[in-house]
Amino acid sequence: MQRQGQAGKMLVPLLGVFTALAVGVAAFAILQWSQERETRQARERDLHFAQAEKDELKTRLDEIQDAKSRAEEDLGKLRKEFAQLKDELGQAVGVKDTLSRSVEDREKEITRLTSELAQSQQESKKVAAQLTDLQSERDVIKQQMTDLEQAKGQLEAKVMELTERPTVELEKVMVSGQEGSSAPGVSVTAPAAASVRTVSATTNSTTSGQVVVVNREYDFVVVNMGKNQGLTVGQECQIVRDNQVLGRVKLEKVYDELSAAAILPDSKKESIREGDLVKAL
Repeated sequence: MQRQGQAGKMLVPLLGVFTALAVGVAAFAILQWSQERETRQARERDLHFAQAEKDELKTRLDEIQDAKSRAEEDLGKLRKEFAQLKDELGQAVGVKDTLSRSVEDREKEITRLTSELAQSQQESKKVAAQLTDLQSERDVIKQQMTDLEQAKGQLEAKVMELTERPTVELEKVMVSGQEGSSAPGVSVTAPAAASVRTVSATTNSTTSGQVVVVNREYDFVVVNMGKNQGLTVGQECQIVRDNQVLGRVKLEKVYDELSAAAILPDSKKESIREGDLVKAL
């Protein structure tokens, strides 16, 4: 019995040792299995990445093959273009030799054109300055034309007023039998609708009349002759006093018994006054 008790007491530590060993072996086995699992998963991931890289490399290889085919086609085209450019280069060399002979002439032409350009620029500046002056003059002329139109309208209104009057009283009319002799002191009053005439100052019965209005600001006159005396627009008349020709006028408005005329530049404008003799040319 004592031996069995001693054996039992020795068995308990052995069982504890065996249990500890079993637990240690189990833990080691679990740890080993966990490490192997992680290693296997890592290998699987590496395999997956390797497969993906393989597919990507295959795709790139296909793209490279396509690019290579296109490059070969482009290379063939470039070779053809190179051959063509080589021929063109030969032709260009010939043209260059021809052009090199005229370089000096072209340089001279460039020098001449440069000089002409500088001269043209100077002339352009002068023309620009002249243009500015002309524009200023144009503005002044426009204003003068406006004033002239206003004065012309006033003059035409006055002519119409003289035409519509029941009678037109003229200043003294010089009645002469021949040129150079006159009989002063004859006053004439005639109806507006009637033909107002003066006796010709020459023996060839030239139509003549008198100046009845003078506008010195715009160089206009009104004469007491019109359509009834055979005058027409554009016709010229001569202004005479004491056998001295004072100038000429050009008819611009012609009515039955009156006409408006512009004094021509070569006339003695300041000497012309009402009552001067007017001869139709």
